[in-house]
Amino acid sequence: PREAQEVHDCLAKHGLTYGHYLLAVGTLEPRKNITSLIRAYEKIPSRVRRRFPLALAGMKGWHYGEIGREMEPLVATGEIKLLGYLSDDELPQVYAGSCMLVYPSIYEGFGLPPLEAMACGVPVIASNRASLPEVVGDAGILVEPYDIDAIAEAIVGLIDDAHERERRSHAGLERSGDFSWQKCARETMAVYRQALND
Repeated sequence: PREAQEVHDCLAKHGLTYGHYLLAVGTLEPRKNITSLIRAYEKIPSRVRRRFPLALAGMKGWHYGEIGREMEPLVATGEIKLLGYLSDDELPQVYAGSCMLVYPSIYEGFGLPPLEAMACGVPVIASNRASLPEVVGDAGILVEPYDIDAIAEAIVGLIDDAHERERRSHAGLERSGDFSWQKCARETMAVYRQALND
């Protein structure tokens, strides 16, 4: 987690205001289900979208043309901000400054963005598919990735309820502590030792 003054310059560079934008991270391609996110975001009242733009961090991927056409009107109004690739220095600052991470991905091998967001104290809305429920646990809000209304309701619910955002922020920080490279190394070594002894 970082305070507003710590990330001000980075956010200003991207036209973002601390605590007042939604974030999605990942290559802009069908597997990340960006189209469902855009459609859910469109269902949110325009007055809310103006206060909380959707920032998309990631490179353009395969089949980007369809995604680009879908988001074009909202990019034109500034309600969607395309951040492109973010450096290792910028990405944690952009996570930490966001109101929430929305990650309705269809398939993930692991799902680092939700874990990274939780480690920054950012509430997470994620797909209930693949490995994401295991990563997010009950710290985040899990949604059916093709249920546009459910995604929109989860977003508005977190925007409207500061207490729930705070609760999810703390739960995510605690949950992220369950994952570390040290723990991964210990568990990997234990598996190797067991395999060598069998």
